[in-house]
Amino acid sequence: MQKYISVILLFIFSVFYTQQYNIQLYNTDNGLPQNSVKDIIKDKYGFIWLTTENGIVRYDGMKFLVYKNLPLNSQRFMYFYGHPEKDSIFTTGDYGRTVLIHQKLPKVADGSKENSNFIFKDNLNYFLYCSNYSYTTSPGIHLYFRLQEGTYFIKENSLKYIDAISKKEESLNIKAIYKNTARIFVINNSVFFIDYQSKNIQKIEKGKITDYYNEPLLTDIKSKIYWSRINNQVFIVNKNNIYRCHFEGNKFKIAKVVQLEHIAENIISIYFDHVYKKLYLGSSTNGLQVISFSDFTAIQRHSSKPESVFYTTLPYSNSSVITTFGEIYNHNGLTEDKSFKSITPFFMAYDEKKNLIARKAIDLIIYQKKESYKKMAIKKDFFLIDFFFDTNRYYALETQPKKDGTSEYKGTLLVYEDLSFKNVKKKFFFNNEPSKFLKLDEDHLLVGTIKGLYKVSLKTNTILNLNPGNELSVRNIIKSKDGNVWITTLGKGFYLLKNDRLIRMPYDANNNISSSHTILEDPHGFFWIPTNNGLYRVPESQLLEYVQNKKFRVNYYRFSKDSGFKTNEFNGGSNICGNRLENGEFVLPSLNGLVFFNPLKIKSYYPENIYIERAVVDKKEHYFNKILKLKPESNRIDIFIDVPYYSNPDNLVMEAKLSGMPNANWEPIGKDGKFSISNLTYGNHSFIVRILVSDNGKYIYKKINIIIPPYFYQTIWFKIFIFSIALLLLYFLVRWRISFLKKKNHELEKIISSRTKSLSDTVEKLEITKVKLHKEIEQQKKLIGTITHDITTPVKFIALTAKEALNKNGFSKQHSEKILSSIYKSSDQLYNFTITLKEYADIYTLHRSVKTELYSLHKLIEEKKVLFNTIAENNNTIIINNVDKALSVWISKNILSAIVHNLLDNSVKFTKNGSITIESKVEGNTVILLITDTGIGMEEKKIEYYTKLQDNIENEKLLLQKYGMGLHLVLQLLQMIEGKIVFRKNNPEGTSVQLILMNKKDE
Repeated sequence: MQKYISVILLFIFSVFYTQQYNIQLYNTDNGLPQNSVKDIIKDKYGFIWLTTENGIVRYDGMKFLVYKNLPLNSQRFMYFYGHPEKDSIFTTGDYGRTVLIHQKLPKVADGSKENSNFIFKDNLNYFLYCSNYSYTTSPGIHLYFRLQEGTYFIKENSLKYIDAISKKEESLNIKAIYKNTARIFVINNSVFFIDYQSKNIQKIEKGKITDYYNEPLLTDIKSKIYWSRINNQVFIVNKNNIYRCHFEGNKFKIAKVVQLEHIAENIISIYFDHVYKKLYLGSSTNGLQVISFSDFTAIQRHSSKPESVFYTTLPYSNSSVITTFGEIYNHNGLTEDKSFKSITPFFMAYDEKKNLIARKAIDLIIYQKKESYKKMAIKKDFFLIDFFFDTNRYYALETQPKKDGTSEYKGTLLVYEDLSFKNVKKKFFFNNEPSKFLKLDEDHLLVGTIKGLYKVSLKTNTILNLNPGNELSVRNIIKSKDGNVWITTLGKGFYLLKNDRLIRMPYDANNNISSSHTILEDPHGFFWIPTNNGLYRVPESQLLEYVQNKKFRVNYYRFSKDSGFKTNEFNGGSNICGNRLENGEFVLPSLNGLVFFNPLKIKSYYPENIYIERAVVDKKEHYFNKILKLKPESNRIDIFIDVPYYSNPDNLVMEAKLSGMPNANWEPIGKDGKFSISNLTYGNHSFIVRILVSDNGKYIYKKINIIIPPYFYQTIWFKIFIFSIALLLLYFLVRWRISFLKKKNHELEKIISSRTKSLSDTVEKLEITKVKLHKEIEQQKKLIGTITHDITTPVKFIALTAKEALNKNGFSKQHSEKILSSIYKSSDQLYNFTITLKEYADIYTLHRSVKTELYSLHKLIEEKKVLFNTIAENNNTIIINNVDKALSVWISKNILSAIVHNLLDNSVKFTKNGSITIESKVEGNTVILLITDTGIGMEEKKIEYYTKLQDNIENEKLLLQKYGMGLHLVLQLLQMIEGKIVFRKNNPEGTSVQLILMNKKDE
């Protein structure tokens, strides 16, 4: 029964691992210090360690770090022993010296017995036995190894056991060493002896044989057993096959790891990393082989066929696809051949009856499903590019050469009446060669060409160009499960179509995503995107997050030839560039084979930790822990970031930044893991590194401090000293100056100077006041003179009218009313003039006596808005206050209130069924207040008059009776606050008044 279980497990493991692998060879040409790899181990931090005959090597998946300058007479090392989980790994060099690997560094250890690799017993030297192929056993050599319960001593023809507690001895008369190789190995804490004579495996407990096992692979004389106690791994190499041997549940479980074309005879160490699925083979002459396994399967055509270049494929069964060659493949290889002849590789489709539609030259070929695709029908002159159908009709995309003598093509979208190629219901024409189309909804189709994307309306028979002015060569159009539409292009990346707008997605680090063939979506919401240089995976959620926030980082995970492909170049340019099979597998055509894989079984690898502990400062290596202390004269600093990562380095996203530097942004770190700094100034700097550790965009961060002490002249104490000296010198200088000035009657001169300055300031202020008063008196004289002159007319008119009424004895009622009306109008006009004159006098007096204060311009306008709201509402007019609420001004509040009052009054009077908008703008010390209405508008004559009047208000005559007092008052008030007014007639109606005001505090 045990034998059958082993065979079953062997078969399962063989199917899982064999065939799909990639080998990378390392030797002195690409990183190793020497071509003999004696032993291999992985420490608790994730680093791979190698022993060679020229140093100890640490490997992180991308680079080798060699330690060959240890203080020893020789740098030749053998096997590893110790406890990796306790960060305690030992190895021995020549002359028995021991090296301890601890905290990622090797150093020479003390010579204690616990660390020794040999012991002396019964006048014999016993060497530590922990790896049977780390060295060749010399004749007569003796070995020992310890278990928890006791110690075993191995001689050529005997095995002795000494109990750790009772010290009782047990001996077995067995040939423990065969052809200078020990026939004993340990799994977990179980000891086993290979008996080639009886063809069985003997289990030994406390020096006694307790069980027997029949394992042909272990007892085969042609098998080589590779055993490592520190790794707790046992391998069997037999006929180019490598097997892994476990012992669980009192049973051996042997599984094939890989079958190689050739295994060299000089393999001396093996290690399997189950986390990254990598097998490490150490050779005594050829360096290190790293074998990587993959869940991708690349299927090629038989060697008798032409090259394995695939384009369009269609699902054939739940686990297979059919190609344009008529060949049917699953992930195990070719299963059937329909032998299609001369079919173009760029187009295939199924119709509603599962008949297979293909193209031969310019003719359409239909292979009949009921005839097992052996017979076909032909439709002449039908150059089909793409095709699909729904429950009602066929949709086809065809192309024809242009008739202009060029080599270019044009396209036609055909919508048929039913599920046949007989009657065309609608045709839509395109001036460029079409490439792909998709049904967007019941009324719309998307059509891609080599120069653009178009939206076709079946309802209105119109075509909308979705990328005007920007040519795109569309490769594919895909609708994801959530209804989003994605467009892949040739050379310009891929896009999301949202609200008829194309949004380009960001590129990957190498810009390979620029030529994307298609998008396959897995059940977990990841997009798989084949390109001309690798296969990329990205969560759709990250792309949608980028649409909302362009600063969001999208992380593409790249799969390349190391993952199991035969080539990095996948193929597009056909109507179908990838398939989803019912069994969950994806199938992608490439330039060399069909790639099968189950997306849910493909693991993405990310680093688990980062270490910043090494630096090279001015060509000298430094090791540190969290704090890097440097000398102030340090010039160039190279900080190394160590990351144990054994997958595709393209997926290692590592960035760093140094705080305190100008424009300190995240900078990418190259594959060498080095960050260089030059001429760093003194101080305490923070160096931060982050690294991507998951598909969802999670980072881990690591921070170290870089401390550079200042030179003595840069210290705070030196600066305080210099400042104190300067103060002392200044003190003596001031004292000397005071003494000198006293001798020269400084005090008298100071008094005279002070009085002179005071008188000068007073005279200057009086002169300014005089000028202002003169100007204001002249303005008032002119205004009063003008008012007096213009008031004569209504007064004289009233007098003449009254005289006329007195001289006539009798007159009609109508004539009486006319006379009274004239007297009323003239009196009212005279009253308004008088009131306006009083307001001006009040404002002038108040302006002279009250200092300016800071207030909110918005609140002032709001007060005026409330005052005029009732009148405006009667005229069905709204007043809008858009003045900045945060704007405060120093302008005279009374004057500005009167100005705004007059202007609003005019706007409300002449605006009906409209709006009045008040806005503000600030330009330096200037505040611009804009009042815009939609009323009848100011006459051009008035605009010209007031503009001319404002520019020459000192000399112009005021036409108060003709144009009223209001705007004249506004002009006078603006002159008092150094303001300007600009009138503009709006188009089509209304007036805009712009007040330009100086916003400064009066001194």
